Amino acid sequence: MSAALQRFDGAAARVASPRSAAEPVTAVTELASASFGVSVNTAVLKSTIEAEKRVLDILV
Repeated sequence: MSAALQRFDGAAARVASPRSAAEPVTAVTELASASFGVSVNTAVLKSTIEAEKRVLDILV
């Protein structure tokens, strides 16, 4: 599992069951950050797959 997904899972768990009054704010901030990281990773993966498809189309 990627680091961003692990951060996302951990932050989501802290939002669901906070241990202190300040923790939900921190967890939501981490969740947003992790979500952005997952989005960036997804965009890079899609771009890479599209580039590989183009290379394969050229080779075939």
